[in-house]
Amino acid sequence: MTPCWDEILRRSPTLMDPTLTGVLIVLASILILSTARFIHTKKKRSWNLPPGSLGWPVIGESVEFVRLSREGRPEKFVADRVSKYKSRIFKTSLMGEAVVVLSGQAGNKFLFSNGSKLVASWWPVTIQKLFGVCLSTSNGEEAKQMKKLMSYFLSPAAIQQLYITKMDFVTQQHLHTYWHGDKTLKVFHVVKLYTFELACRFFMSVEDPNQINKLSVLFHIVLKGVISLPLNVPGTRFYYATRASALIKEELLAILKERREMMRQDGTSTANDLLSHLLLTPDDDGNFMSDLHIVNNILVLLFAGHDTSSVTITLLVKKLGELPHVYEKVLQEQREIASSKEVGQFLNWNDIQKMKYSWNVVSEVLRLYPAISGTFREALEDITYEGYDIPKGWKMETNNWG
Repeated sequence: MTPCWDEILRRSPTLMDPTLTGVLIVLASILILSTARFIHTKKKRSWNLPPGSLGWPVIGESVEFVRLSREGRPEKFVADRVSKYKSRIFKTSLMGEAVVVLSGQAGNKFLFSNGSKLVASWWPVTIQKLFGVCLSTSNGEEAKQMKKLMSYFLSPAAIQQLYITKMDFVTQQHLHTYWHGDKTLKVFHVVKLYTFELACRFFMSVEDPNQINKLSVLFHIVLKGVISLPLNVPGTRFYYATRASALIKEELLAILKERREMMRQDGTSTANDLLSHLLLTPDDDGNFMSDLHIVNNILVLLFAGHDTSSVTITLLVKKLGELPHVYEKVLQEQREIASSKEVGQFLNWNDIQKMKYSWNVVSEVLRLYPAISGTFREALEDITYEGYDIPKGWKMETNNWG
C-alpha cells in the first residue's frame, strides 16, 4: 500500500515513536551478536589497522558523525580524529560499516588513481535504499552503460545548448517572486526552491509550480534521511525518508508514463530533456533502460544537481555580504554584461565566458567550503597503504578538508 504523503508531512520527524521501545530490545540483541562476530573476526588475522575507534557495534561513531553533519560541521569529525591520533589515516565505523578515512592529497590520489583495480565506488546503505539502482550506486558495465546514456545531459555542451536560456528565465522569475522588495530573506530556504525547480525543468521539463512544490517538500524529507542511521522503523528520519522516496518515485513514474503516451500519439517528443532521451535511446546492446531505473536515475540527479548547488549558492551570497569589495567587482562585471544585452534578451554562452572574475569567486567558495564532504570507496581486496592494512570489504573515504 502506497503511503499517504499528507501523513508523512504530518508525522515527519523529530521525536521517535513509542513503538521504538520494542525495537530497541531487538537492536540490543543485534549489538550482542555483532560484538561476538567482531571479536571472532579479529582472531582470524593480526591486522595492522590504522589508529582509531570502531565505537559501538553497528552504531559505531555514527551518532557524532550525523550530529556534526546536521550542524553543518562535518569537517570537525575528521579534524578531531586527525588531531587525536596524530595521523591523517584513521579508522572509524559509520552507518554499520568499518571505514578508513584518508585525509589529504595523497589519500585522494591513491583512491582515484586505482580506479577499479583495488577499489570500487560505494555509497552508504541509506543512499542505496533511498535511490535504488542508479548511476551513483552501480559499478562495472552497468554503470558504464548508464553514464554513456546520460553523459550529454550532464556535459558542458548541454549547458551551452539547452540550459543557459532556461536558467536565465527561471532565475529572473525566481528573483522577482522571492527576492524583490524583501529586506530580510532566508537565503538557503529560497535557494533550495530555486535549484530544485531548475533540476525539475532540466531533467523532466516539469514547470507546474504546484507539482514542483509537492516534490520539493517530499524531497527534503528524503534528504533528512540520507545522513542518518539506517533504521527503517516508525519515528526515525530514515523511516520517513523511505516513505517519501516511494511517493516521489510514484510521481516520477506518472510523469514518465504521461511522456511516453504523448510520444506515442505524436510520434516524437517536443521536450528535449533527459527523460525523453532515456525513453528513446537504447544502450550499446539495443536494450532500453527500465522505467524504474529511469526514475531512480532522475531522482539521484535531482539530489546531486540540487543539494550541492544550493549549499554553494548560499555560501556565495554569505561571502559576498561579508566582503563588499569583492561584491562590488562582481556587480561591476555583471552590469557590464547586462548593458550589452537588449531588453528581454537572455544570456548566452559568450556572456557566461565573460564572467571571469565572478567564476573565480565561485571557485574560491568551492575551495574553501566544499559542497561534497568526501567520496566513498570499497576495498576489493586486502590493501596495504602507508604501512596500514585495510581488509577486503572495508570502506574508505577521502575528504575535502585534509
